Amino acid sequence: MPSFLVTGSEGQLGRCFQAVAQEFTEHQLIFTKKNVLDITLPNTFEKVYQIQPFDGIINCAAYTHVDRAEEESLLAQSVNVDGIKNIIDFAEKKALSIIHFSTDYIFDGITTNPYIEDYPPQPINAYGHSKYLGEEILKKASCPHIIIRLSWLFSPFGKNFVKTILKHSLAKETIKVVNDQHGRPTYGIDLARVTLSLISKPYSFNYNCYHYAMKGVTNWYEFASKITILKKSSCHIKSCLTEEFPTLAKRPKHSILDTRLIENHLSLNIPSWEDALERCLKRIEINELL
Repeated sequence: MPSFLVTGSEGQLGRCFQAVAQEFTEHQLIFTKKNVLDITLPNTFEKVYQIQPFDGIINCAAYTHVDRAEEESLLAQSVNVDGIKNIIDFAEKKALSIIHFSTDYIFDGITTNPYIEDYPPQPINAYGHSKYLGEEILKKASCPHIIIRLSWLFSPFGKNFVKTILKHSLAKETIKVVNDQHGRPTYGIDLARVTLSLISKPYSFNYNCYHYAMKGVTNWYEFASKITILKKSSCHIKSCLTEEFPTLAKRPKHSILDTRLIENHLSLNIPSWEDALERCLKRIEINELL
């Protein structure tokens, strides 16, 4: 049975892998806390490996604070660039495979066409730049590796747009949300399942980069409105332009990922973002009752 170390297992995506792990009995997933394994500290890999050897690394560890990265670019790079170097060094030494997650924010969002995997990256903020540099390093690795780019990640866990809207809708009568940034939301639970299905296949490393996101293009305003509709909230979602809602980091206006490669490769029928959102909200309700 192949075993995989899941880094960043306490973060949003890592917790999604924990939630679906029992569905994939063909894999053994090893989850460790950051105080045990920190990708910025190379010696921690060997300590975990000596206790429980593994065949591959699923890297869910990342610096993801988009706005703070503008002021903490060195910290972002220590995780998203130097951390990847440490993973690669260890994987090459032990002959391991790597599955790594990246972002739509490596693109500038100027084109309105969906981005295919080999479209030239042009990040417009510090976070996107750090993730792009991490990708470039991994592409040169000699060990088997896969980059999965995702966009607008949401799940029942951690901090994300869905949970933020839910929280604000309970405390505010009106929420202002931008309507001119377009993309495809990614449900973390589905992403974890697809990733584990992918690495179960003998041809999983035929390509070194895939895009994954839910079906359908939306904007943040429509996404927020759908959340309040499904929750039957009385909170009013008001649309605005990006210029009316200034942030430290510049966001791409159109970061729509083309997912045909992974769909064809795995014969996937990706659910719509509306369907995924409804399932996510139900799971959040269950978690609150437990």
